[in-house]
Amino acid sequence: MGLALTTARHSLWKRPGRTLFSVLGIAVGIGTVVGVFTLDHNTVAGLRLRHAAPTWQPDLDVRAVADMPDALGTLEGTDGIARAAAYFQNEVTVAALSRDGDRDGSNDTGAALNATLLAADARAVLDLDAYSLAAGSDLDPQAADPQVLLGSKLADALGVELGDAVLLSPARPKTRKECIDGRYVEAADDGVEGAPGLAFELVGILASEKLGRRSGGAIGLIDYGWGRELFRSTRVDERFWVSRDPAVDVERLQSGLAQNFAFDIERSVLIGQTAEERAFRNGVRMAGLLALVLGLYVIFHTLSMSLVERVKEVATLHALGTTRGQVARIFFVEAVALSGLGGLGGLVGGIALARLLLALGITTLGSGRHQSFFEVPWGIAIALTSMGVGVALLGSVFPLLRAKSTNTVAVLRGEMQSQRTSGGHVGFHLFAAVLLAGLLPALYFVVAPVLGETSGELVGVILLGVGLLGLFVAIPFLVPSLISAVAVAVGTPFRRWWPFSGSMAVQSMRESRRRVAVATSAIALVVASFVGLKSMTQSLHAEVEEWSEAALADKLFVSGLPKRALDDVHNAVAGLPELQGIEAKSARIHDPFLILGLDTEQLTEYGPIARNPELLETMRRRHGMILSERLAMNLGYEVEDEIKVAHSSRGEVQSFRAVAVSDEYGYFPDPDERMYAVVHDDYLRQYFCMGTNSPDRLALRLEPGSDSAAVRAALTAAFPESELAFREGHEIRDLHTRDIDRDFFLFDVILSLTAVLAMLGILNGQLLSALERSKELGILKALGATRGQMAGMIWLESLVIGVVGGLLGLALGAGLGPVIVRALETIASMQLPYRGPEMWGVLAPAAAALLSLVAGIYPAWMTNRMDAVKAVRTG
Repeated sequence: MGLALTTARHSLWKRPGRTLFSVLGIAVGIGTVVGVFTLDHNTVAGLRLRHAAPTWQPDLDVRAVADMPDALGTLEGTDGIARAAAYFQNEVTVAALSRDGDRDGSNDTGAALNATLLAADARAVLDLDAYSLAAGSDLDPQAADPQVLLGSKLADALGVELGDAVLLSPARPKTRKECIDGRYVEAADDGVEGAPGLAFELVGILASEKLGRRSGGAIGLIDYGWGRELFRSTRVDERFWVSRDPAVDVERLQSGLAQNFAFDIERSVLIGQTAEERAFRNGVRMAGLLALVLGLYVIFHTLSMSLVERVKEVATLHALGTTRGQVARIFFVEAVALSGLGGLGGLVGGIALARLLLALGITTLGSGRHQSFFEVPWGIAIALTSMGVGVALLGSVFPLLRAKSTNTVAVLRGEMQSQRTSGGHVGFHLFAAVLLAGLLPALYFVVAPVLGETSGELVGVILLGVGLLGLFVAIPFLVPSLISAVAVAVGTPFRRWWPFSGSMAVQSMRESRRRVAVATSAIALVVASFVGLKSMTQSLHAEVEEWSEAALADKLFVSGLPKRALDDVHNAVAGLPELQGIEAKSARIHDPFLILGLDTEQLTEYGPIARNPELLETMRRRHGMILSERLAMNLGYEVEDEIKVAHSSRGEVQSFRAVAVSDEYGYFPDPDERMYAVVHDDYLRQYFCMGTNSPDRLALRLEPGSDSAAVRAALTAAFPESELAFREGHEIRDLHTRDIDRDFFLFDVILSLTAVLAMLGILNGQLLSALERSKELGILKALGATRGQMAGMIWLESLVIGVVGGLLGLALGAGLGPVIVRALETIASMQLPYRGPEMWGVLAPAAAALLSLVAGIYPAWMTNRMDAVKAVRTG
């Protein structure tokens, strides 16, 4: 390997520009995709850590409707449920038993200790990973005698060890109150007094984590069957711990459960899993794939062009006795060096990029979410880097094969043109198209599967993205002459103003059809992606505008009100002609989604109740519920659907009926939540004993087009001791629009990096073209061509490539925009009006032309530094 190493090292050092920009192309592509996944990992992990409960919580805590037969079987048959365990929780007293079965008084108190008891299906709870053992073994579901696991604190206080017997007895519950018909009443003791206890064998000690942390470690865990035996004379509130199947979308799971159950989803489970968040994260991942493909596209093109540039060097080596195997090893060693350095740089750079973005508050769930948590997902980072390096190495196979088949005699005779224009490049681009548009995406989605269900819509979007990549990779192979002809036609008019530079640029583009097609395709791919992205964000802006017309228009949001009766607010603004209605934010629950209680008598002048007065009675006396548009779409609810709401510690569930879908009532900006429902406030008083007459925040609906000054003045005068804060609806709308731009800034960062890759592709092509034509350029310089003329022909060619690529990308992006928007609409359960890229349709092609000009700076500088005499002698 001595010759291969020496020659490869000499080649890499002799051409530092080609080496640097080739390594940079690989590094930026790999670094972008590694950065994307590192950022996504830390976004989700950090936010889940921030919102995680202090003790173990299931993915869902589920309660069945009363008297439901085979609730567990129905639950396990619901789509999206991976595992379910029946459980209940009650208070017990625990006492150590001596060997003869008597109560042991050796603990500190000499008496039974109070503890929290969890009775759960011993088989299923193991699969939920709900606890850890400090010592002993798990519960045996088949055990003939009762077994118990105790928290470490409780075991220490009792002075018991593994194998000891403990007595569990139902404890008389603390006096508690339940909300019954709008009043808190003392709950019955359910006959606990005098209930017999059972002796349990202590088989395990719970570690001070997960369930073992509950009640400060004063906790016991037994099998569900023995729990029912222990509380056979006592009512228990049967519930279910549920683990979610990640292959099923959260929305489908919620929709399926809502038919028969009330449920509470652990907040950390929802992070990154809602329809909008999945769509956003999958889009970021696809953008990462785009960067990786484009980065490897650059190196493939460089490796292919480098053989053309060095064909005489290869022939000379053959003539001097170097075997074809040795020549092939030279190319392979160069490819390993370029790919290895690029991969290492991409790995380090991607991690640094992710850390920088997190420090700036940019995440894969939007911007403005600052967090200190950071860890590197080494498994996926190394897998993505290895995949990129491996595919880049495969790109060296074709030049390697071409090197082995070089016709030494023909090259040394000067018959290089036949080598240069042979069908070799056709084979290379076909090979590259299959590798980059087929194998690479397939490997990518194996390493990093898409988020959410593999629905037809999601698969369609993925295939669309992969097809777009394949199209642009294949363009240089399919229609190089057409692209070159367009470029020549665009460049021809420049000959009138710059005859020499224009003529040379046109000639170069005419002779190097595939190089021009490759560079044009790279630019077009970036512009098409950018135009498609801006079409999507503009449509999101339009969706906010349409939503705000219903939820925000002509509304004044007021906060900072004193705890005074709602009637005081009515009196303060009564008689003002501007006022249509008042929505008081005073009562709200979250079970299974946000539910607001409003005084529906205040809503008769606008919205669904104004359009259908019969709804007023339905809302007041027939458990009517008005759903927001986002809630109805995401969870698949329709008018007349029944919705279950748990309202009692006794496990009682109340059914409400969806009577309308509208955003005109109930939205409040703090916190921002568009998935909600509205009921009459009497129901929140009746079922949850919530006071609704002393709101601290409210929204006032004004007559269309009226000025809010009079309402502000009236409220300020009525509550002079309070610092009231006012926000207009249009202010909130503008904030949402700015949030969209801020959240999608991450896409702008990724597309900027892919634009750098496209620029590197143009730069590499121009640089290798100059090296290939060094003898021709040397003769031109010797004949008196000026530095400006030499640089001008490169800049004109770069400009033409940018213009053609920008216009092609604009055309394709404009066609892709509606498809992307409709796909997002289906995946994220949204209604998006299509707006197109608007002003970005002009800015994107202009930016492409500018970047192309910048890419021509270094090749122009290198061309002017060329030694004309040396170039003529050695070219």
